[in-house]
Amino acid sequence: MLSRKPKVLVLDSFDEEFFKQLQNYCEIVDETREDEVEILIVRSSTRVDRTLLSRLPKLRLVVTATHGEDHIDKQALAERGIPYRNAPVQSYDVAQGVMAYIFAFATNMINADRLMKRGEWKKKELVGFRIEGKVLGIIGYGRIGREVARQALANGMKVIVYEKDPKARKENSLPVVFVDKLEELLSKSDIVTIHVPLTDETRGMIGERELNMMKNGAYLINTARGGIVDEEALLKALEKGKLAGVALDVFQHQPPLTNNSSGELARHEKVIASPHSIAQTAEALRQKGESVLKIIKEYLGKV
Repeated sequence: MLSRKPKVLVLDSFDEEFFKQLQNYCEIVDETREDEVEILIVRSSTRVDRTLLSRLPKLRLVVTATHGEDHIDKQALAERGIPYRNAPVQSYDVAQGVMAYIFAFATNMINADRLMKRGEWKKKELVGFRIEGKVLGIIGYGRIGREVARQALANGMKVIVYEKDPKARKENSLPVVFVDKLEELLSKSDIVTIHVPLTDETRGMIGERELNMMKNGAYLINTARGGIVDEEALLKALEKGKLAGVALDVFQHQPPLTNNSSGELARHEKVIASPHSIAQTAEALRQKGESVLKIIKEYLGKV
């Protein structure tokens, strides 16, 4: 074990208790001391690429407190021989957010709030639907997809799943129906929710062709990564009335505040938009910190 505390740089937010505990094992430094950093801790808003790595000559470990890994240049790390670990602890929290979107669709809650704030009482126009019996299509059946299925089933929904990995199917213990083709899921689902990582294979996997396969009046939820959905195609689907509503916690351009497809979607009346925040619960932030600390302690025990 090291006889001194390694220097660590934390580039994203954690709670105060995490930093207090981290100091027991590491010396926390800021970006002015990049050339001394041995351990880097990030979340999804920091891209660990060659540019960043070039500024960290002494780096020995990268820890990302995320499920997704698309912000990590694994090839660049491998070339430097730098290991990385991830701490995926927000499955419940993401699923809770997905269910919140579904309930918001079903109750017309967002529209009701907007109307009330404009001084308009339009009870008769705000007719929703029961989610019981509705078909939820889940694209991707990892930790998050399984938790979404569990919560949806508990609320009486029917769940169908598109997942290529046979291991995910084998490990399943829930009464969901697997489909072999994405087209089948899209055509049968009342609501579609995306839970795959962003890779070369999944980038743009929901485009104009796929959106046209969905039921008229269906809903789409994306809490995974913005690049998975073709935003221009999604805007067209909304404008022509193909979809009744969309919920987006992620965008191709983040933050989606400029005049591009992401900005148009964030401002669209049929879109519930959130700033990659639905899984950011106090409990999840605490667990992230605990998981990162565990990784660091295990790493330090081996060097």
